[in-house]
Amino acid sequence: MGCAKTVIGLVALLGASAPVGAQQFNSDNQWTAPHGVATLAGTVGEEYSALVAVAALLPRWEFNVGITRYEADRELGTESHNTGTFYLKHTITQNDAETGGTAIMFGTGVNPSHLEDGEVTDTFDSWWVNGVFTFPFLDGAVTWDLLPGAVVNLDQDDQDDVAWGMTYSTRVAVYKVIPQSAIVAEVFGTTGEAYAKPQYRAGVRWESQHLIIAATYGAAFSGGGGPGFELGFLYLTDPKRFLCIGGGC
Repeated sequence: MGCAKTVIGLVALLGASAPVGAQQFNSDNQWTAPHGVATLAGTVGEEYSALVAVAALLPRWEFNVGITRYEADRELGTESHNTGTFYLKHTITQNDAETGGTAIMFGTGVNPSHLEDGEVTDTFDSWWVNGVFTFPFLDGAVTWDLLPGAVVNLDQDDQDDVAWGMTYSTRVAVYKVIPQSAIVAEVFGTTGEAYAKPQYRAGVRWESQHLIIAATYGAAFSGGGGPGFELGFLYLTDPKRFLCIGGGC
Protein backbone atom coordinates (compact mmCIF):
# COMPACT_ATOMS: atom_id res chain seq x y z
CA MET A 1 0.00 0.00 0.00
CA GLY A 2 1.29 3.42 -0.88
CA CYS A 3 1.49 6.20 1.67
CA ALA A 4 -1.77 8.14 1.91
CA LYS A 5 -1.96 11.76 0.79
CA THR A 6 -3.08 14.52 3.10
CA VAL A 7 -6.73 15.52 2.76
CA ILE A 8 -7.48 19.19 3.40
CA GLY A 9 -10.19 20.36 5.65
CA LEU A 10 -13.34 21.52 7.45
CA VAL A 11 -14.43 22.17 11.10
CA ALA A 12 -15.22 19.72 14.03
CA LEU A 13 -15.84 18.46 17.66
CA LEU A 14 -14.98 18.25 21.38
CA GLY A 15 -14.36 20.36 24.45
CA ALA A 16 -11.42 21.45 26.54
CA SER A 17 -11.96 19.61 29.82
CA ALA A 18 -14.00 16.48 29.07
CA PRO A 19 -12.82 13.06 27.86
CA VAL A 20 -12.13 13.07 24.15
CA GLY A 21 -13.00 10.81 21.25
CA ALA A 22 -10.36 9.58 18.89
CA GLN A 23 -9.21 10.72 15.49
CA GLN A 24 -8.11 7.51 13.73
CA PHE A 25 -9.53 5.18 16.36
CA ASN A 26 -12.65 3.43 15.14
CA SER A 27 -14.15 3.30 18.64
CA ASP A 28 -15.54 6.34 20.43
CA ASN A 29 -16.84 7.24 23.89
CA GLN A 30 -20.23 8.56 25.04
CA TRP A 31 -19.09 12.15 25.34
CA THR A 32 -20.31 14.94 23.06
CA ALA A 33 -18.89 18.44 22.94
CA PRO A 34 -20.42 21.35 24.88
CA HIS A 35 -22.96 23.37 22.91
CA GLY A 36 -21.26 25.51 20.24
CA VAL A 37 -17.83 23.85 20.30
CA ALA A 38 -16.03 23.04 17.03
CA THR A 39 -12.90 20.97 16.33
CA LEU A 40 -10.88 19.74 13.36
CA ALA A 41 -9.97 16.03 13.25
CA GLY A 42 -7.61 14.47 10.71
CA THR A 43 -5.81 11.20 10.02
CA VAL A 44 -2.99 10.35 7.59
CA GLY A 45 -2.16 6.68 7.10
CA GLU A 46 -0.94 3.96 4.76
CA GLU A 47 -4.41 2.69 3.83
CA TYR A 48 -6.43 5.92 3.83
CA SER A 49 -6.50 9.56 4.96
CA ALA A 50 -9.52 11.27 6.47
CA LEU A 51 -10.70 14.66 7.65
CA VAL A 52 -13.85 15.19 9.74
CA ALA A 53 -15.63 18.41 10.67
CA VAL A 54 -17.92 18.28 13.70
CA ALA A 55 -20.06 21.01 15.23
CA ALA A 56 -22.03 20.75 18.49
CA LEU A 57 -24.99 22.72 17.17
CA LEU A 58 -27.40 21.46 19.86
CA PRO A 59 -26.84 20.36 23.48
CA ARG A 60 -25.63 16.72 23.57
CA TRP A 61 -25.64 16.52 19.75
CA GLU A 62 -22.76 16.57 17.26
CA PHE A 63 -23.07 16.99 13.49
CA ASN A 64 -20.20 15.38 11.57
CA VAL A 65 -19.14 15.92 7.95
CA GLY A 66 -16.02 14.30 6.53
CA ILE A 67 -14.08 13.05 3.54
CA THR A 68 -11.90 9.95 3.19
CA ARG A 69 -9.33 9.17 0.51
CA TYR A 70 -8.47 5.52 -0.04
CA GLU A 71 -5.13 4.61 -1.56
CA ALA A 72 -4.78 2.17 -4.47
CA ASP A 73 -4.12 -1.44 -3.47
CA ARG A 74 -2.60 -3.65 -6.20
CA GLU A 75 -3.03 -6.84 -4.17
CA LEU A 76 -6.78 -6.25 -3.77
CA GLY A 77 -7.23 -4.71 -7.20
CA THR A 78 -8.73 -1.42 -5.96
CA GLU A 79 -7.97 2.05 -7.30
CA SER A 80 -7.58 5.22 -5.25
CA HIS A 81 -10.89 6.99 -4.65
CA ASN A 82 -12.61 9.52 -2.38
CA THR A 83 -15.80 9.10 -0.33
CA GLY A 84 -17.78 11.43 1.92
CA THR A 85 -19.53 10.84 5.21
CA PHE A 86 -22.22 12.51 7.31
CA TYR A 87 -23.39 11.31 10.70
CA LEU A 88 -24.94 12.44 14.01
CA LYS A 89 -23.91 11.59 17.54
CA HIS A 90 -26.14 11.99 20.60
CA THR A 91 -25.21 11.47 24.26
CA ILE A 92 -28.05 9.66 26.02
CA THR A 93 -26.69 9.25 29.56
CA GLN A 94 -23.43 9.99 31.36
CA ASN A 95 -22.12 10.07 34.92
CA ASP A 96 -21.37 13.27 36.83
CA ALA A 97 -17.66 13.07 36.02
CA GLU A 98 -18.43 12.59 32.29
CA THR A 99 -16.16 9.53 32.23
CA GLY A 100 -18.85 7.00 31.37
CA GLY A 101 -22.28 6.68 29.84
CA THR A 102 -24.16 5.82 26.66
CA ALA A 103 -24.65 7.39 23.24
CA ILE A 104 -25.85 6.62 19.72
CA MET A 105 -24.21 7.38 16.36
CA PHE A 106 -25.83 7.01 12.93
CA GLY A 107 -25.32 8.24 9.41
CA THR A 108 -24.17 7.55 5.88
CA GLY A 109 -20.74 7.02 4.37
CA VAL A 110 -18.11 4.33 4.19
CA ASN A 111 -16.40 3.54 7.47
CA PRO A 112 -12.83 2.41 6.59
CA SER A 113 -12.75 0.02 9.55
CA HIS A 114 -15.87 -1.81 8.37
CA LEU A 115 -15.23 -1.94 4.63
CA GLU A 116 -14.75 -5.35 3.06
CA ASP A 117 -11.42 -5.84 1.27
CA GLY A 118 -11.61 -4.82 -2.35
CA GLU A 119 -15.10 -3.30 -2.16
CA VAL A 120 -15.96 0.24 -3.25
CA THR A 121 -19.24 1.71 -1.92
CA ASP A 122 -20.45 5.26 -2.54
CA THR A 123 -21.42 7.58 0.31
CA PHE A 124 -25.21 7.36 0.16
CA ASP A 125 -25.16 3.64 -0.62
CA SER A 126 -23.77 2.79 2.82
CA TRP A 127 -25.77 3.47 6.03
CA TRP A 128 -24.87 2.53 9.60
CA VAL A 129 -25.80 2.88 13.29
CA ASN A 130 -23.73 2.29 16.44
CA GLY A 131 -24.53 2.14 20.11
CA VAL A 132 -21.82 3.54 22.39
CA PHE A 133 -21.19 2.27 25.93
CA THR A 134 -18.31 3.70 28.00
CA PHE A 135 -17.26 2.21 31.35
CA PRO A 136 -14.66 3.87 33.64
CA PHE A 137 -12.44 1.94 36.05
CA LEU A 138 -9.89 2.88 38.73
CA ASP A 139 -11.23 6.44 39.10
CA GLY A 140 -11.02 7.05 35.37
CA ALA A 141 -7.47 5.74 34.94
CA VAL A 142 -8.85 3.04 32.61
CA THR A 143 -11.82 3.40 30.26
CA TRP A 144 -13.50 0.71 28.17
CA ASP A 145 -15.63 1.58 25.12
CA LEU A 146 -17.97 -0.92 23.48
CA LEU A 147 -19.70 -0.16 20.14
CA PRO A 148 -22.11 -2.75 18.71
CA GLY A 149 -23.81 -1.73 15.48
CA ALA A 150 -25.19 -2.53 12.05
CA VAL A 151 -24.37 -1.51 8.48
CA VAL A 152 -26.18 -1.89 5.15
CA ASN A 153 -24.55 -1.39 1.75
CA LEU A 154 -27.27 -0.79 -0.83
CA ASP A 155 -25.08 -1.14 -3.92
CA GLN A 156 -22.22 -3.37 -2.84
CA ASP A 157 -19.30 -2.97 -5.27
CA ASP A 158 -21.61 -1.25 -7.81
CA GLN A 159 -23.48 -4.53 -8.46
CA ASP A 160 -26.93 -3.51 -7.07
CA ASP A 161 -26.46 -6.09 -4.30
CA VAL A 162 -27.72 -5.25 -0.79
CA ALA A 163 -25.30 -6.44 1.91
CA TRP A 164 -26.04 -6.33 5.66
CA GLY A 165 -23.53 -6.65 8.45
CA MET A 166 -23.25 -6.45 12.23
CA THR A 167 -20.34 -4.25 13.27
CA TYR A 168 -18.33 -4.48 16.46
CA SER A 169 -15.64 -2.32 17.98
CA THR A 170 -14.12 -2.17 21.45
CA ARG A 171 -11.36 0.00 22.86
CA VAL A 172 -9.38 0.28 26.10
CA ALA A 173 -7.52 3.47 27.10
CA VAL A 174 -5.04 3.51 30.00
CA TYR A 175 -4.04 6.84 31.56
CA LYS A 176 -1.49 7.79 34.27
CA VAL A 177 1.28 5.64 32.77
CA ILE A 178 2.73 8.24 30.40
CA PRO A 179 2.23 11.87 31.55
CA GLN A 180 -0.51 13.73 29.66
CA SER A 181 -1.07 10.68 27.44
CA ALA A 182 -3.17 7.57 27.03
CA ILE A 183 -2.12 4.11 25.82
CA VAL A 184 -4.95 2.91 23.58
CA ALA A 185 -5.78 -0.41 21.91
CA GLU A 186 -8.87 -1.54 20.02
CA VAL A 187 -10.37 -4.45 18.06
CA PHE A 188 -12.99 -4.07 15.30
CA GLY A 189 -14.64 -5.82 12.37
CA THR A 190 -17.94 -6.77 10.68
CA THR A 191 -19.88 -10.03 10.48
CA GLY A 192 -22.50 -10.99 7.89
CA GLU A 193 -22.74 -10.30 4.15
CA ALA A 194 -20.82 -7.03 4.48
CA TYR A 195 -18.00 -8.93 6.17
CA ALA A 196 -14.81 -7.13 7.17
CA LYS A 197 -12.11 -9.24 8.81
CA PRO A 198 -11.16 -8.67 12.46
CA GLN A 199 -8.42 -6.09 12.91
CA TYR A 200 -6.59 -4.36 15.72
CA ARG A 201 -5.06 -0.94 16.28
CA ALA A 202 -2.82 0.25 19.13
CA GLY A 203 -0.86 3.37 19.95
CA VAL A 204 -0.34 6.41 22.13
CA ARG A 205 -2.48 9.54 22.27
CA TRP A 206 -1.01 12.78 23.71
CA GLU A 207 -3.64 15.17 25.05
CA SER A 208 -3.60 18.89 25.83
CA GLN A 209 -6.35 21.48 26.22
CA HIS A 210 -6.66 22.37 22.53
CA LEU A 211 -4.54 19.83 20.63
CA ILE A 212 -4.51 16.03 20.69
CA ILE A 213 -2.06 13.94 18.67
CA ALA A 214 -2.04 10.16 18.22
CA ALA A 215 0.34 7.66 16.60
CA THR A 216 -0.91 4.12 15.97
CA TYR A 217 -0.30 0.89 14.11
CA GLY A 218 -3.02 -1.53 13.00
CA ALA A 219 -3.36 -4.77 11.03
CA ALA A 220 -5.65 -7.73 10.42
CA PHE A 221 -5.30 -10.65 12.84
CA SER A 222 -5.07 -13.01 9.85
CA GLY A 223 -2.22 -11.01 8.31
CA GLY A 224 -2.39 -8.86 5.19
CA GLY A 225 -4.31 -5.61 5.00
CA GLY A 226 -5.23 -3.24 7.78
CA PRO A 227 -4.64 0.43 8.53
CA GLY A 228 -0.88 0.21 9.04
CA PHE A 229 0.90 3.21 10.55
CA GLU A 230 -1.24 6.30 11.13
CA LEU A 231 -0.87 9.80 12.55
CA GLY A 232 -3.90 11.75 13.72
CA PHE A 233 -4.80 15.02 15.37
CA LEU A 234 -7.69 16.90 16.96
CA TYR A 235 -7.69 20.68 17.22
CA LEU A 236 -10.25 21.97 19.71
CA THR A 237 -11.88 25.39 19.83
CA ASP A 238 -13.78 27.33 22.46
CA PRO A 239 -17.60 27.61 22.04
CA LYS A 240 -18.68 29.80 19.10
CA ARG A 241 -21.99 31.69 19.20
CA PHE A 242 -22.65 31.18 15.49
CA LEU A 243 -22.64 27.39 16.08
CA CYS A 244 -25.32 27.53 18.80
CA ILE A 245 -28.75 26.82 17.37
CA GLY A 246 -31.31 28.42 19.67
CA GLY A 247 -28.63 30.38 21.57
CA GLY A 248 -27.36 29.38 24.99
CA CYS A 249 -23.62 29.81 24.33
